[in-house]
Amino acid sequence: MNRSFPEIDQVYRIMEHQSYGSEIFTTTSTPGILAPALKEEFPEVELSACYSWNQSGLFIHDENKLNLNGFYAQPDYLHIMQYEILHGDRNQALTEVSHIVLSKEAAIKLFGKTDVIGESVTFKETEEDTEFKVMAVLETPAENVSGNFDFILPFDFWFEKPYNGWLKQWGNNGPNTLVKLNQNADWENFSASIENFISEKNEGSNVRLFAYPQAELYLRGKFVDGKLAGGKIEYVRLFGIIGLFVLIIACINFMNLSTAKSQKRAKEVGVRKVVGADRKGLIQQFLAESIILTVFAGLFALLLVELTLPVFNNLTGKSMSVPYGNGIAWLYLLGILLVTGIIAGSYPAFYLSATKVVSVFRNLTRSGKGVVMARKGLVLFQFILATMLIVATIVVFRQIDYTLNKDLGYDKEQLLIVNLEGRLFNNFEAYKTQLELLPGVQLASRATHTLLGRNSNTGSVRWEGKDPDFTALFEIMNVDYDFLETTGIKLVQGDDFSRDRISDSSNAVLLNKRAYELMSKDNPEISTFSWNGDQRILGVVEDFHFQSLHQGMEPAIINLDPSFASRAFIRLNSGNIQQTLAEIQNVTENFEPFFPFDYSFMDENYARMYEEDVRTKELAKYFSILCILISCLGLLGLSAHIAEQKTKEIGIRKVLGASTFSILNVINREFITIVGISILIGSAIAYWLMQDWLSSYAYRIDFEWWFIVLAAGIILFIAYMTVTLQALKASKVNPVNSLKSE
Repeated sequence: MNRSFPEIDQVYRIMEHQSYGSEIFTTTSTPGILAPALKEEFPEVELSACYSWNQSGLFIHDENKLNLNGFYAQPDYLHIMQYEILHGDRNQALTEVSHIVLSKEAAIKLFGKTDVIGESVTFKETEEDTEFKVMAVLETPAENVSGNFDFILPFDFWFEKPYNGWLKQWGNNGPNTLVKLNQNADWENFSASIENFISEKNEGSNVRLFAYPQAELYLRGKFVDGKLAGGKIEYVRLFGIIGLFVLIIACINFMNLSTAKSQKRAKEVGVRKVVGADRKGLIQQFLAESIILTVFAGLFALLLVELTLPVFNNLTGKSMSVPYGNGIAWLYLLGILLVTGIIAGSYPAFYLSATKVVSVFRNLTRSGKGVVMARKGLVLFQFILATMLIVATIVVFRQIDYTLNKDLGYDKEQLLIVNLEGRLFNNFEAYKTQLELLPGVQLASRATHTLLGRNSNTGSVRWEGKDPDFTALFEIMNVDYDFLETTGIKLVQGDDFSRDRISDSSNAVLLNKRAYELMSKDNPEISTFSWNGDQRILGVVEDFHFQSLHQGMEPAIINLDPSFASRAFIRLNSGNIQQTLAEIQNVTENFEPFFPFDYSFMDENYARMYEEDVRTKELAKYFSILCILISCLGLLGLSAHIAEQKTKEIGIRKVLGASTFSILNVINREFITIVGISILIGSAIAYWLMQDWLSSYAYRIDFEWWFIVLAAGIILFIAYMTVTLQALKASKVNPVNSLKSE
């Protein structure tokens, strides 16, 4: 990702390792004052920029009102991430707080054209409206470039907001920081030199800085306990390995089918040897045939790719295309075709070229025991791979279903989230009252936190008896009254916030069980702790998952402070959801007609957290089906060959009164044995691999015995039916024809 940017190899993301006890938490969030400080104090830093996370905003021009998605960035950002400028000047954009940069699509939607330099657009916020002048319009980035945004606003505009004082503190994180180093700079030395930069500015900090290549972050951006542990590259490798398995299976099938029809080509080989052909020439002929066949298969595969790529892109959520104009890609493809052709044709080439002339004309070319065993070994290998894929698919399906349906500690069903804009934010109590009068609404509350992912956290929590060397990262959730009841979070000890107690609004908080256990371990009688002043523990709630199930349960503090709570949580009855939604929209637009009605459902938001996992599940399913089909083709070819070899045996058995069922058993028996052995080996390997995959989830299923039984049943059934089709065909042959002299 982002490799198409000029000089991207000089660009680095500044990241943090935060230590909490024996655990290390890695994040891209940094202090809002870090970028200019690095540029000032480190000569190797040529450019630096802080930029915010993506945020939405309402933009107006004439009659056009659009809710756009974008972020705030410092001027150097456009010089570091060099998006193509369609109109405007890169050197002037974002240099003033009144500037705005638009994407090509946003400019067209707002103005009906792209050349809008100098035009004004209104940014409507809850507090006030602000006019911005368009200083640049960006060309649409290539599909493989990250940065899905409609606008970029000056970082200073956001930085100077009264409620963003935390951006100026070394002890708070939020924005991302990018630097571009000088061409001759050693980035690893630079990374080492900034390690203690924040702890020098903020005494007692548990943060270690480091630089990481921006071009590597998308595929290799996963850190575990402070060490690089892969990332999306793991999925690339996984499906690359599966693709390689499928290719190997196809090569094995080609070998099997080629050697299976060796008798039909034996006389050709014999005649060619009689007229002077040597073995080297025959090997070259068979390899050439294999390579030519592979090249034609490659061309046909390209056609299939073009036809199926839209479906694949939809399945994976990507936008991939065949790089026809990339010479390196064509060289890779040619290399793959040549290697595949040679591998696939090597065994039949060497086997057929070794045929003796005397054996050909004496009709002694039946496959020997060694050849048959080799072909059976290839089929065995195929079904080992098929077993591994099926078991893996079953495990992935079970884990993803477990993830999507696990009890999260709150009720995500019929829970509506509405963004509070304009008058909704300032008049929430009146809005809440109107909502709760609707027959389809049970209760409403609001919070700063989405309950999905980290939002705001601190390591500055102290309590009596606490080990001074122990630190933990506490998630902070600022909420309003009725939050627990609305979301379904269960109170297990103490009291919930109450409007009848004025003291609740000053220093009373709720803890989840994880937080309470950490504190009470050092002080069993704990009732207060220190964070943002002295806090009184009002109650304890059941643990609830606000992060992906890949992570373990983290401590959380629920604080009664709705001053920045911009999300309404609305609990719906299970009746007519669409009618209730329409009534909520009507109430919302009566309060705030200017901002669009922006809502989502909690269960859908939760499912989106696991889009990558769900895609893995779907892809594993299709790869497994493909692998089984190709494996069965190999089994079909081998069973057809063995049935042909046993033609006389079958004829004799029929003359002696053998039933069709007994003949089927003769042919099926040895194949079922092969498949059974492959199931045992494949299941053992799959168990080991999937245990490793499951270890990436803090909350996971157990590997159960029936996974293997189900996979074995599927494979045995398909294999039995495949061989039986050939065996039935052989058993139907008239014994008179079978026993004729060949």
